[in-house]
Amino acid sequence: MQISPNEIFAGYIFDTATSEIRIPLASLPGLSASEADATTGNGMEVIRQIVDRTHSAVTALAPTARPTKATVAKPNPSIASGASVTPGTLRQNYTLSFDLQPTGLELASEAS
Repeated sequence: MQISPNEIFAGYIFDTATSEIRIPLASLPGLSASEADATTGNGMEVIRQIVDRTHSAVTALAPTARPTKATVAKPNPSIASGASVTPGTLRQNYTLSFDLQPTGLELASEAS
């Protein structure tokens, strides 16, 4: 099933005058204003919070209402390891999968 941006992000807006999309900070509860700051914030944390919110919204849907041509999975976090990793650090993986049309590489339609 296709889901609208508002089903993922409460208050999502597409401004046709400026061709901008807007996601209210309140729609990303794990993201602080300082992390979201356009100049001094943390872009990777913004992306992580968008992906995490997407996962939460999709898994909250009834299984029959979830998209089948675009999926997001979030396994349990694991202990990160490596020479530059602080001991005790957790690593959270996400898997995003999209079925694409062979021409134009656009998302495949959810319509059957």
